[in-house]
Amino acid sequence: MSTENERFEELCSGYVLNILSEEEKQEFEQLLASASEEQLALFEDMKAAAAEMALLTKLETPPEELKTSLLNKIEESGATRAPVHKMRWYRVAVAASFILVAATLGLFYYSQSLQDQLQSSEQLISQQRSAIQRLETEVQQKEELLTILEARDVDLVMMDGTEEMSPNGYGKVVWDKEGGRALLQVANIPSVPSDKDYQLWFILDGQPISAGVFSVDDPERDNFFKIEQLSSSANQGAFAITMEPKGGMPQPTGDMYLLGNM
Repeated sequence: MSTENERFEELCSGYVLNILSEEEKQEFEQLLASASEEQLALFEDMKAAAAEMALLTKLETPPEELKTSLLNKIEESGATRAPVHKMRWYRVAVAASFILVAATLGLFYYSQSLQDQLQSSEQLISQQRSAIQRLETEVQQKEELLTILEARDVDLVMMDGTEEMSPNGYGKVVWDKEGGRALLQVANIPSVPSDKDYQLWFILDGQPISAGVFSVDDPERDNFFKIEQLSSSANQGAFAITMEPKGGMPQPTGDMYLLGNM
């Protein structure tokens, strides 16, 4: 077999699979323009195999009809050309194998793409659920604030940030003493580490009384907290917020972030 014929057969399978570079494609087309009948027959066989295999992404082997058809062509061609046609079938089988591999890889990457899209959709749904829960919580907090403000006698205590820990921080305590309800609003104080909590204190006659613990995840927005442990009819005193170990302490031990007098 001549070098030129070997080169023709080498490029032929790549050409029908459309995997040649532009330079190789031009080289093959030049060879094809001056191809012998035998080479043209090989080219047609390769194209037929590629067309058949393009429809076989779910089959592991070429259909028996394709093999029978090709073998019939070998028998009709005569004994002198039989070795050449046997070589053709081998190359067709190789080309078919490449097509099956390409199809399998294509299905694999398509499956991966679908999984990525599904995962992205699940993450988006999770984010939307979190946003809905946050909005529902905010609505509930605003409703509680409105309920407190509807009371006949409401105390509003303003708290300022301490110079050392939160100079831009501020807070408010809205307190319905008669109804025993209170709401805390804070903003511009640092986020809380995972092993810490903010603790609200009501200071009466110099003695701090715990009014509950809370954490802040987003320091730039207003954070509302329902005060569950505040029951007093005092008309004077102060509110303070310190950072304490997780769960709070019986008495203040950490730095003070907000302070306000009644």
